[in-house]
Amino acid sequence: MKKSLLALAALTAFAGVASAQSSVTIFGILDLAARDVKNGAAGSVKSISTDATATNRFGIRGVEDLGGGMKATFHIESSVGTDNGTAGAVNNSGASAFWNRLSTIGLSGGFGEVRLGRDYTPTFFTHVVFDAFSAAGVAAQVNLMGATAGSPSRTLVRADNSLGYHFRSGGVYGQAMISAGEGNDANKYTGFRVGYAAGPMNVALAMGKTDTTLGATDAFNLGGSYNLGFMTLMGQYHQYEYRGNSQKNMSIGARIPMGAGIIKAQYQTVSGWRSADQFGLGYEYGLSKRTALFTNLGIVKNDAGAAFTASGAGRVLVGQTGFTSTGYDFGIRHSF
Repeated sequence: MKKSLLALAALTAFAGVASAQSSVTIFGILDLAARDVKNGAAGSVKSISTDATATNRFGIRGVEDLGGGMKATFHIESSVGTDNGTAGAVNNSGASAFWNRLSTIGLSGGFGEVRLGRDYTPTFFTHVVFDAFSAAGVAAQVNLMGATAGSPSRTLVRADNSLGYHFRSGGVYGQAMISAGEGNDANKYTGFRVGYAAGPMNVALAMGKTDTTLGATDAFNLGGSYNLGFMTLMGQYHQYEYRGNSQKNMSIGARIPMGAGIIKAQYQTVSGWRSADQFGLGYEYGLSKRTALFTNLGIVKNDAGAAFTASGAGRVLVGQTGFTSTGYDFGIRHSF
């Protein structure tokens, strides 16, 4: 009897160690808002819209301890259309992809992490981290990030078929990526970023290039933030060039904690191929660590020839440019 109990105890202990060496996590964000966007003479469009303060997602990530400080990792993540129940979207080839946000497998250790698959490009990092609205909604910095005339824009966010390297050493961090076109003329990408984050400061610089048969899109950006205690200031500069067409974007923003809430404010301007200005203001109130109520306002003032819109939503008449786009929303976000 004692031997049986000892054997059971040993097996239980072994199972505990084995389970501690591997883990799989299910996670996600659901973000929905009642939104109204008016684009000049095209009028107003009212909707229940996703991605107002964060992009909706459902994901599974895992890690296995291989010993010696090395781990195997994976990360798969899908877009979620909470407003209509759809999932996934398309990849850089335009094909239907359920795990359209991320789909990677890799190895990590003291050397950093090597990843293969569909991942974020180094140059997109700045758009998210140094944007007061986290690259989502009617006042996001990316609303004025349309590609230059004729430029392929799919690698502005992610690249398929990529091999990437991520590292962090003390306050220094970085990423390098190369992706194969595999017959897709808009996915052949090379890029890197390097940054420094310590205490209240975070700065990063990135460069990238997307090669096509007609020419290359060259990207450069620089961003930074500083936490003053009572608020965090942030700003970024971007330049995209394609076959002689240039687009330059500058923004400055702030996130101001107010008890259980936070105020967001941002101004940005784009010049070059098209010119416009955007003003953003938002407020978010945390009901808990996972759930928040929010409201946002974004106003885009287009110069002649430009047709940028708040959150990229609403109707635009054929040939309509130089109009003012106004978007506002009220919504709820929950993470799990």
